[in-house]
Amino acid sequence: MSISFLDNKKKGILTLISAVLINLLTGNLFSFPNFIPYYKSFLYYHNGKRELVTDQQLYFVAPVGICIHNVLPSVTGLLDKILGTRILTIIGSISLLVSQILMYKFIDYYIIIIAYGLFGICGSLTYFQSLKNCWKYFPEKKGLISGIIFSSFGLSSFIFTSLGDYLINPKDSQKVDGYYSEEVSERFLMYVKVFIICIIVMGTLSCILCFPFKEESSKENNSLENSEINKDQNTIDNLTPETDENDENDELTLKESILSLDFFLCLTVAGCTLIYGFLLSNTYRNFGSLSLSSYETALKYLSKAFTLLNTFSRLVWGFIFDKTGFKILYIIVCINQLICGGLIYTSSGNIVTYFIVVCFGVLSYAGHIILFPNLIHHKFGVDNSVVILGICGIFAGISAIIGPILTKNISNNEDYLKIYLIGVAPTAASLLIACFIKDEKLQKKK
Repeated sequence: MSISFLDNKKKGILTLISAVLINLLTGNLFSFPNFIPYYKSFLYYHNGKRELVTDQQLYFVAPVGICIHNVLPSVTGLLDKILGTRILTIIGSISLLVSQILMYKFIDYYIIIIAYGLFGICGSLTYFQSLKNCWKYFPEKKGLISGIIFSSFGLSSFIFTSLGDYLINPKDSQKVDGYYSEEVSERFLMYVKVFIICIIVMGTLSCILCFPFKEESSKENNSLENSEINKDQNTIDNLTPETDENDENDELTLKESILSLDFFLCLTVAGCTLIYGFLLSNTYRNFGSLSLSSYETALKYLSKAFTLLNTFSRLVWGFIFDKTGFKILYIIVCINQLICGGLIYTSSGNIVTYFIVVCFGVLSYAGHIILFPNLIHHKFGVDNSVVILGICGIFAGISAIIGPILTKNISNNEDYLKIYLIGVAPTAASLLIACFIKDEKLQKKK
């Protein structure tokens, strides 16, 4: 669809709005762990007051979607070149709508897994594609565009968690014998219904407002460009060959980058650090609900604080990164994560200490999300980094699944101590490796 009276600047603004809308929807993937206590109670009453689905099984739901969301972008990137960003946005919106209809209509555990698999497919079809499309419209404002889109993705969890808590449990009712009342539990479907309406409205707007980037073909612009090019052609001819030849000789090819030691070090860091980050995001609300069941209102505020810190601390990490670089900040990320991972279980005896430890823990998760891609861009170049980040996404998906596997055999609250210690232990390897990673562009040895 092409609208003649819109120039590229206006199309770019509309496309950015489209990207924000679709990311506000797909970011809700990370909200499900906050609703595990409600959904477990909902299933309990629908299964004749029998616990046929456990916490450990529900811990797999969101990570399945997160895994697919991270693993598939290397494939969906090829589809973007064939079909275009708008078509992928349409397919993604339909996929997301189907996933929530399944959630609304069925209570079978494996159908819910399929539903969140479709949720992850939507994210893989739209996340990087919408970002890249907006980058093309605003090539000189990539940092600002990234911040807006990443923030909308992170802000989604805050918005829908707050909405869900308000719709499902407006009076802050507490559990009785491990479950919410049937009246509270039944409101879970009301929340799903509201989210379906949001998908229909926001998804439709996102599809309409998305304009795959095309160069403007104005004759005046072409004439001006040609005159400028002819004017400076001699200078460019004199300067370009030697400079370009040196750059090409110095920069590693994609194959050389993937086979380099630095790539394997970065890959190890990504996998080791994210294990605890995903584990924390997936379990902190439910674990808090088990250990601090009398503090329902405080746990609601914790969910809001968690998602807000995850969103806005990314902007702070990015700002500081421009000033200091990767190594010092990433060492801080690892040390903070080791401390929080070691303290989270013991802190659960008091709502204040638990609140503080969880909030500090999410700072490390947000820090990795910002610092690591910037390191990859800087070390391997923009062109190579797209593929390399796609490969790292596969390992990020594996890290998301490791957490639920660890929690599979939990039989009592004390088991969470072992799970959190095992989950945070690989961060020590990330800390060690970060000390040896050089924050500089990788080049061929002369």
